Amino acid sequence: TEQTNPTFSANEAIAPVKHHQIVIVGGGAGGITVAANLLRRNRALDIAIIEPSDKHYYQPGWTLVGGGVAPIHKFIRDQRDVIPKGANWIQTRVTKLDPDHNRVITETGQVIGYDYLVLCPGIQIDWHLIKGLKEALGRGGVTSNYSKDYAPYTWETIKNFKGGNAIFTYPATPIKCGGAPQKVMYMADDTFKSKSGVGVNTTVMFCSAGSSMFAVPEYSASLDKVVARRGIVTKFKHNLKEIKADTQEAIFDVTTDNGIEEVSIHYDMIHVTPPMSAPDFIKQSPLAGAGG
Repeated sequence: TEQTNPTFSANEAIAPVKHHQIVIVGGGAGGITVAANLLRRNRALDIAIIEPSDKHYYQPGWTLVGGGVAPIHKFIRDQRDVIPKGANWIQTRVTKLDPDHNRVITETGQVIGYDYLVLCPGIQIDWHLIKGLKEALGRGGVTSNYSKDYAPYTWETIKNFKGGNAIFTYPATPIKCGGAPQKVMYMADDTFKSKSGVGVNTTVMFCSAGSSMFAVPEYSASLDKVVARRGIVTKFKHNLKEIKADTQEAIFDVTTDNGIEEVSIHYDMIHVTPPMSAPDFIKQSPLAGAGG
């Protein structure tokens, strides 16, 4: 429905303002699932999903792409085909949250009001926080399953690997799918061991900014046994900060009893799990805590 909201500022009130009973920001797996469940309970609900992309990417599948199990196209759908029937799809991007006035503002300046807001925008990938990473990705054995653009290259790298150091990293920030950095490592290790001469000439390393294999102690204890059985080298408190592609060096900040030390490790391939954070429009909103 279109209406003009008199509580908006003079400039913003010039344009018509859309209003929906429920606004869901994000049309990924989270957003469409929330919408589908609500509409299953009550078909009369007025629900809008704000999602800019015309493609829907099922991101958990990217590990299978990187591990050589399935091609990338298996995990891509047209967004219009996954929007639940009865939901309104608004194809734009939210740039500002204004919860005090029950409204969001889009990149085109459109103001959308709501009675209830559900945030499912996903997590922002901060590639730029690792020096040299953006320039190195997709060549020279530098890859990441955290991008649809490079997950296929992960498999090309693993499949063609001839031996040496294969590094798999985990950053100092929260990430989407905490198990993904290890899953691709185990799949790669299986591939290396299945190829004559490659497994014995390969050192698989898990370089994590954390202090254990996993944040949940019970899982970590089991994973300790997995890496020991496989002969995977673990390097904890190693936070990747730079890729030097010309010399194939991974530069880490390592936390020690004497403070932070810089350490360089040669790689022949490296799967990078980049730092991640809340999207900027959430960081800069009244909904964010002190850490964004």
